[in-house]
Amino acid sequence: MTDGFVAVTWVVEHAKITRYLLDLSHKEGGSKAKYLLALGFTPDDPETLASALVRHALAHMPGRHVDPPIGLRRVIFEGETETPDGRSLSIRAVWELTTLTEIRLITVVPLTK
Repeated sequence: MTDGFVAVTWVVEHAKITRYLLDLSHKEGGSKAKYLLALGFTPDDPETLASALVRHALAHMPGRHVDPPIGLRRVIFEGETETPDGRSLSIRAVWELTTLTEIRLITVVPLTK
């Protein structure tokens, strides 16, 4: 008998954090890195950002589901999350449903108030 709960694996690739979101020299991620680094996230500790992004998604469930014309279904979570320095960060995080039980981080965009 099942209680309706399905375990989900949240995938945040190490390279997505260290070579994109927290890489100042990345063409597209550099501005995100500047913002995230200023709030206490560091490339030396990618797990802190990865954990914050998963907590953010869980706190803002169910998110908004989007079916792009090509590719897999996306889930977009928007709202506040806490940073290592104790401040609040407002972000939009885009995740992709790779299977029925796995969701993978695509990108994060800071939201301005």
